[in-house]
Amino acid sequence: MKKIIVGLATAALLCSGANAKTLSVGMSDGAQSMDPYFINNDDTNSILNNVFDSLISFDKDLHTQANLAESWSNPSPKEWIFKLRKGVKFHNGSDFNADDVIFSYDRVRNWDKSAFKSKVNMIESVSKVDEYTIKMVTNKPYPIFLRQLTYVNILDKETLAGKSDQWIGLNPVGTGPYKFDSWNKGDSIKMSANNGYWLGKPTYDKVIFKPLTNAATRVAGILSGAVDIINKVPAVDVAKIKNNERVDFFMVPSLRTIYIHMDQHREKSPFIKSPTGKNPLQDIKVRQAFSYAIDRESITKYIMKGFAVTANQLNASTVYGYDKSIGKFEFNPEKAKALLKEAGYPNGFEIQLDSLNTGTYPKIAQAVASSLTRIGIKVKVNATPGSVFFGKMGKRETSFSLIGWASGSGDASSFLDSIVHSVNPDKGYGKYNWGNFANAKADELIEKSASTMNPEERLKELKEVQKIALAEFGYLPIHYTVNLYAANKKVHFEPRINGYIWAFDVK
Repeated sequence: MKKIIVGLATAALLCSGANAKTLSVGMSDGAQSMDPYFINNDDTNSILNNVFDSLISFDKDLHTQANLAESWSNPSPKEWIFKLRKGVKFHNGSDFNADDVIFSYDRVRNWDKSAFKSKVNMIESVSKVDEYTIKMVTNKPYPIFLRQLTYVNILDKETLAGKSDQWIGLNPVGTGPYKFDSWNKGDSIKMSANNGYWLGKPTYDKVIFKPLTNAATRVAGILSGAVDIINKVPAVDVAKIKNNERVDFFMVPSLRTIYIHMDQHREKSPFIKSPTGKNPLQDIKVRQAFSYAIDRESITKYIMKGFAVTANQLNASTVYGYDKSIGKFEFNPEKAKALLKEAGYPNGFEIQLDSLNTGTYPKIAQAVASSLTRIGIKVKVNATPGSVFFGKMGKRETSFSLIGWASGSGDASSFLDSIVHSVNPDKGYGKYNWGNFANAKADELIEKSASTMNPEERLKELKEVQKIALAEFGYLPIHYTVNLYAANKKVHFEPRINGYIWAFDVK
């Protein structure tokens, strides 16, 4: 039996409360609910992770580590045994034990409003061995099982059993470093220190999360000292932040790729006008021409102001599955023109590029359109609000679209399962494959990698899938985003790759 035991270096994390005070955090958005299973978005998850703990958690570099499960073993490919941490209490004084884990996993798996079912749909059963031991059985070997468990926060069965969804959504009870005090929606979420936290007493007595959705307001808040930390610093304000002697600026790699979908499936695509009457994107030469035509480096330099990393593959270097052997995409408009001519489109054609109308998406879309115009492609940019954009994408009412994807698990399977695998609702694959890319070998490798427990073998499979998608120019990666933060120099802040702000980190 192979046994794995992982422990936290608690001594390095213990904090002193000698000069305890209030920490104020300005977020780009507020939490959508206090129920940790209701919605899966970064701002909500970031805030609620201060209140709740999970069995397994990520460190700041996205390595899995022990949390409420202090050790675990994997005695057979589908069987996992978790030893739970003893002596942990919920904020209301209830003892944490195996019953709470079973209650939590039952709810996240079976509650009809759960946004995290896909994270645990491989679990066949969760059973209690004793008060502090849990056994989980998966329906197949699952190599990223521990990573998926980081999404499931543990609830207090004693408090929540029988309560309504509305009550649970307003009364969070966790074991995390901070206790929930109040939520004034649109204004603030207030928390107080859990002085009995199993990792030690937090530095700050109080934490306030403020939704400062307007970027200018967020920047003004950190410069004036109204807040201590802000996320998503706009690139245009970086110089202003750097020139303020009271504020530190942070730029860290992220997990998000900005990329383009192309409709390569339909004979006739709805938003393309071509002289042949057919869909030019079905021809690999046309897709390759598009790749040669896009000036990715200029987008990074001028649109993103240098606050991005020019893409050379589907996932960033922060994601497991990144292939160091892959070189840069070539920018060569003359090659692009030659390929279009070979494909039968010497004078180009007309196409619509769909994009969100928020952040830098419209500017990136315009830059892509400008690059393609130089090789004879007439591009109309259609930038719309998220409610419109995602509705169109879900119905595949697009021929050419710009979007971003963050592999939140830190594993390439996130992108490959959802975007590269052919559309297969029965198996749960290809939900966001808006261009309908399809390759039988890629599908086979993706499904095989989902059960490959040997890390080296699995890494080869992930890399091979990516090479297939890149060789067919199934997608056009543009760049990887970076996370930009600012913090008052009076606080010691260490950003996390996943973008979450965990107040216990702040000293």
